Amino acid sequence: MANLVLFEVRYVLASICYSFRCISSPITFSWFETALYWLMSFIPTAFLAIPQLVYMFLDTESLHEFVTVLVPFTEIALTIVKMVLCNVKRSEIISLINQVQTEWMEYESSMRSEIGELVAATTKKVRLFTIIYTLLFGVLGLEFGLLPVTRLIYYKVFGSGTTNYTITLPYTQRSFYSIEGTTSFTITYFWIIVAVYLLVMSLSALDCVFDTLAMHITGLFKLLNAEVDQMSVELRAGVDAKQMRQTFKRLVLKHKTYLALIDRLEDAFSVYMIFQFVTSSIVICVVLYQFTTVFGWNGETIKTSTYLPGAIIQLYVFCWYAEEMTEEAAMVADHIYNIPWYLGDIRLQKMFLTLMVKAQKPTGVTAGKFYLITLQSFQQIIRASYSYFTLLSTVMQE
Repeated sequence: MANLVLFEVRYVLASICYSFRCISSPITFSWFETALYWLMSFIPTAFLAIPQLVYMFLDTESLHEFVTVLVPFTEIALTIVKMVLCNVKRSEIISLINQVQTEWMEYESSMRSEIGELVAATTKKVRLFTIIYTLLFGVLGLEFGLLPVTRLIYYKVFGSGTTNYTITLPYTQRSFYSIEGTTSFTITYFWIIVAVYLLVMSLSALDCVFDTLAMHITGLFKLLNAEVDQMSVELRAGVDAKQMRQTFKRLVLKHKTYLALIDRLEDAFSVYMIFQFVTSSIVICVVLYQFTTVFGWNGETIKTSTYLPGAIIQLYVFCWYAEEMTEEAAMVADHIYNIPWYLGDIRLQKMFLTLMVKAQKPTGVTAGKFYLITLQSFQQIIRASYSYFTLLSTVMQE
């Protein structure tokens, strides 16, 4: 299992063809896969984003209609931007995954029970999260894509003989060619479903890459804190001072390495996160407005009622795991503080103090270098979205 310790990250990479050699150790960079992923990014751009953008600016006749199309377009455009950003950062992300795996494998072979329990708990948590998150957004995405077909089946099975239901494209858009014919409509619908599938897998997979990497880095800090706590036992047992200094030097190097992992995660996903926060606030605002304008149980109601929890869950998960990583890194100082430092020599006490001061410095992932991502950031986005919603409602009433 050593080579599969980050199997959950590799799984989501494979699910979007991010790396065909995702089960090998380490993951290798391939120009062929890079080109293939650019092609994958082009399909939803050509069959979803551009037609919707053209429709919004050329065919919408009211602000309400414009807002209705804006929600799905924003989510689609966001995911495409994520795909582009992650492909630009592909080599950095793969290198980061390989380094995290290298650090993680060192603990996997440990014979200490508490270390093994932490490794097993983190691995189980990450795999469960990946499965649930991917299935959740897979269901939501395919629901939007297959809603017209579902309604057609419903009317065919439960509707009266006089029911006249015409199937439409799942997303309101303007095509650059006629789709009046059965063949052209069917082909267009097929490619839209393909585009939706690529978007769903990319959305869930790229989010999972960030979240699972954050969980593994958090786990590394937990393991580091467990090793710091072990030093308390060794100090009380009267272990040789020179050996204690060597042990602590090793922990200092690990702490430096783990901080570097957070910095690399920040470099790879900082721009990614600012796009996520901006678009999430737009989506939440517009969906709240749609709730006030959609009446009855129909297709628009279903879309509206599923967009909102999806956007909120996505934003909350980012903030939760980013803050968890930040807090665990800060707890290194607390664990050092609780060491019986007075049992060590002067040189060891100075080493304790130096690392404790360094560990107290706030660290974490930021959104576009503007602010640290925490649960407080989530609260601010929700409040800002509600403020935008009230402003939009006021404008529409006037």
